[in-house]
Amino acid sequence: MNLSGSPCIPHKPESTVIEDAAPVTVALPDLVREVVTPAVAAEILEKTRLHGCNPRKLDSSHARRLARDMCSGSWDDYNPDVLSLCGHGAAIQGQHRLEAVIISKTPRSFLVARDVPHGAATTMDCGKARSAATALSLVGVGGHRKDISSTIRLLQNYDVERKKVAWPAWRSVVYTNAEIVRFFQSKYSDLPDFLPLMTALQSGVFSAPAASLACAYLVHRDGGSTSHAHDFFQGLVSGAHLDTADPRWITRRYFHSPARPRRSNITSALHLGLLLKTWNLWVTGQTWGIANFRATQRMPDIVNAPCPAQAQHAFKNPCQDRHVIPRRRAGDGASVPGQTMSMMRLPMKEGFPA
Repeated sequence: MNLSGSPCIPHKPESTVIEDAAPVTVALPDLVREVVTPAVAAEILEKTRLHGCNPRKLDSSHARRLARDMCSGSWDDYNPDVLSLCGHGAAIQGQHRLEAVIISKTPRSFLVARDVPHGAATTMDCGKARSAATALSLVGVGGHRKDISSTIRLLQNYDVERKKVAWPAWRSVVYTNAEIVRFFQSKYSDLPDFLPLMTALQSGVFSAPAASLACAYLVHRDGGSTSHAHDFFQGLVSGAHLDTADPRWITRRYFHSPARPRRSNITSALHLGLLLKTWNLWVTGQTWGIANFRATQRMPDIVNAPCPAQAQHAFKNPCQDRHVIPRRRAGDGASVPGQTMSMMRLPMKEGFPA
């Protein structure tokens, strides 16, 4: 019988280990598939705390992420990871899954091994963890899987978290591999179509890969005009024929500065905010004195591109409180467009699917 009173299905593992061609028989526990209810999970965890059989501290954040998978349908009950119980009935492996069962309030099926010696825990969880990029490869994503997985995290935070928390707090939001795959399949499956534009932005602007890909995706998705997006990215990447009042020129000067932030756990969000602010200012005919995106500022919504007549009027009649910016001087290295990028024709997305 299993933990919930229903029949069990035993799984007999191999019990013979060959070492130096000499067979040695060891007693391995039988694996039984059992349904664990929230009440039973709570009982096992109580025994675990009472006897101190699992020295690992329970990470409630990780347990909540697993519970999200269980509630969303991303959890696979036939995952072969074993729930290992010692002679006390305590969990020496699987306490986070048990906590997730309690949080999700849903019974789950596990392979359960009983009477596992405590010493076996020394060799548990020693394998290399699979990344979200590896998980994406299993659903057909080819190249740039690491960049795509990072961009999915960034896009999900933009779509869900930007009105809840400030963008620096995004670093504390963690998604499981199953969630990354689910987000890709349900929301961002066309993200690989924008990889050529990501590469162009990296080469011309030096922005972070995830920020470059997310900006290209969001501007095409929410900007309202493919032609405006093409003109915007063409000037941003090449830097050719940009006036110093153009926000793209200010942004390029920021990204070409050696002092710009390059590596941190919020660099991608910072770069994305700067790029989206640049789009909003450019598409409304405004500019700024210096590129900045403070931690107290809200991650910007994307402004829809105006119709051609409105755009022409905006640039002929700019805001009167526009900052005065000195014209570029001869020899100013930050203002010289790259020779290989100035005449480059960007690989643009022709249309965004409805």
